[in-house]
Amino acid sequence: MAEKYFAELEGLWRQNKKTSPMRGYLKPPYPSRFQRLFQRPKLLRGPDLVRELLRLGAVTGDRRFKDALIALGEHHIVDAKFNFLPWEMPFLAQERADFERETCETVHVLKTRHGASLRKACAVLAALLGWPATSFAAAIKDVELIYRRHLAKDGSQLPRTKLEKSCSTTIPTTANS
Repeated sequence: MAEKYFAELEGLWRQNKKTSPMRGYLKPPYPSRFQRLFQRPKLLRGPDLVRELLRLGAVTGDRRFKDALIALGEHHIVDAKFNFLPWEMPFLAQERADFERETCETVHVLKTRHGASLRKACAVLAALLGWPATSFAAAIKDVELIYRRHLAKDGSQLPRTKLEKSCSTTIPTTANS
């Protein structure tokens, strides 16, 4: 019976994957013609950039080169050895974090309010969103990993969220004691 249910969800996932708004989730939000403006040149190395900024600062005596070096460190663009760190534009990182948080909240609501197992909750969410992955099993695993990573980061008890509050029914209690 469970196999039939997951087969139906897989069919829904295949259908939604084609029209899903998540198709661009893993892609940058700017058109491909502007992509080269936002990407770091592959041959550019962090130590070379830092060395050149140091040289230009020493030659010209301009404080802006020193400020540029400080900014590279403050924004976590280079590490202590001046190698480039994996970096995502702050607004993209924030959007991704918000989306992952909402994904975790939805899985949590499916588990707690609807009694679904973790695997079933992740499968339902992956199918409804058309989660971008090479297979339905991989999509389920992606959602589950995001949920588990969120739990490990925030602890085992998720706070009551707006989504959970909207899905729950509250029963008023009287304080006659």
